[in-house]
Amino acid sequence: MSIHLDAKALLTMASNRSQERRSELALAMIDLFHDGSATLTERERTMMEDILHRLVREMESSVRRIIADRLANEAHVPHTLVQTLANDQIDVAWPILLKSRALEDTDLIEIIYHRSLEHKLAIAQRGALSEAVADALIRSGEERLIVTLLKNSSAQLSRAAMEHLVEQAERTDSFQEPLVLRRELTDDLARRMFRWVSASLRDHLVNRFDIDSKTVDDLLETAAEETATKTAALGKDATLVREMAEAGMMAPALVVQALEAGDVALFTRIVENLTGIRPRLAKKLLFEIGGESLAVLCHAIGLTESEFMTVYKIARKARPIEHDQMDQNCAHLAQLYGGLTADVSLSTIAHWRRNPEYLAAVRTIELADGYFG
Repeated sequence: MSIHLDAKALLTMASNRSQERRSELALAMIDLFHDGSATLTERERTMMEDILHRLVREMESSVRRIIADRLANEAHVPHTLVQTLANDQIDVAWPILLKSRALEDTDLIEIIYHRSLEHKLAIAQRGALSEAVADALIRSGEERLIVTLLKNSSAQLSRAAMEHLVEQAERTDSFQEPLVLRRELTDDLARRMFRWVSASLRDHLVNRFDIDSKTVDDLLETAAEETATKTAALGKDATLVREMAEAGMMAPALVVQALEAGDVALFTRIVENLTGIRPRLAKKLLFEIGGESLAVLCHAIGLTESEFMTVYKIARKARPIEHDQMDQNCAHLAQLYGGLTADVSLSTIAHWRRNPEYLAAVRTIELADGYFG
């Protein structure tokens, strides 16, 4: 039987409403595209693409996953079908997001902005990822996602992206090692990182960039001076906070005033005084991209919803996100804040005081009380 007759027969089968038969039809049509698409007429191809797209939307997820697996390595497949599969639930979308060359950068960026973290993680592991897609992943601000991207040696990172991540790496330890290993790391960025990475990573930078001993001494001296300056500043902040507390001036709203003045160190010291949370953890809570943990912190110290939203918006200026995403986050956080109770926020604070792995503590409260779903 010719391929044309096979195509007609398959199109006739589309009227069968049996789930099993329709699954067989969808898989057979995919095989036909793979084995004989060059001999299909334009009309047959158009009709088959339309029917296949409709069938896939009606299939069970297990069948859609089989279809996605078969199409993931195919370059010449209907674009709308690949788009549909890429936006499906993650167990279906994963192979398409990870491998399909039929997806364009615009498709991937749209998925990054609107789909789940798992969808983004699959994209971050794609081969030969473009700078534009990498930039979109970085703008999400998700630490786990950015680490995955940095470990993808085939991804292309722009100079601007590298500069941004090197700056972020000073306070995000998980970025440091994969950044040091990136081929895009330049001599000037390596010297910038040298001042605050671990001793083992410093050794790697010295060997990779052939940094001479005098330069090493100069960089270490600069690092020591910066550490001393920061320590002195924190000491002044601690004294100021202690004096304010003794004078009865430690109002929760002061955290807003400190951030409006751009004084993050003072913010962390005030939070420490009010909650017992260490400054380093307070800073992580402030800059966490989602804002849920910051909401709990602000609720626990007695900020109004309006004051919390001010704090969140100030924090986001340090790690910007898309305007539409910002609106969605604010709406979500306002709803979350209104549903929080003192018992939940204060018990979470108690977890954070005991457990420096604050995200694990968030998850504990999430599972127990259901406030972060």
